[in-house]
Amino acid sequence: MDDGRCWEMKPNCMMNSQSKEKSNCPAFRENIGCWEVDWKKIVESMPASQQEYWYMFMEKCPSCIAYRAHPDEMQARIDEVKVLYLND
Repeated sequence: MDDGRCWEMKPNCMMNSQSKEKSNCPAFRENIGCWEVDWKKIVESMPASQQEYWYMFMEKCPSCIAYRAHPDEMQARIDEVKVLYLND
């Protein structure tokens, strides 16, 4: 499977039309794969309303090609965020 960055694996990714500097996606902004982002640290620093959004967003990850390319790494990231949300 392709080992590019997530937005490279997904030709229709909305990040492809944004500048890295102004992107709201930490992976794209930092030029790393989503499986490399410290999502726990990012989500912990957000207001509760945004934390819930990202938790729900990450529930969709298993259907993504980037997840399928890096399932162990990405699932570990999802689980770290899930624990934060479930402990509230």
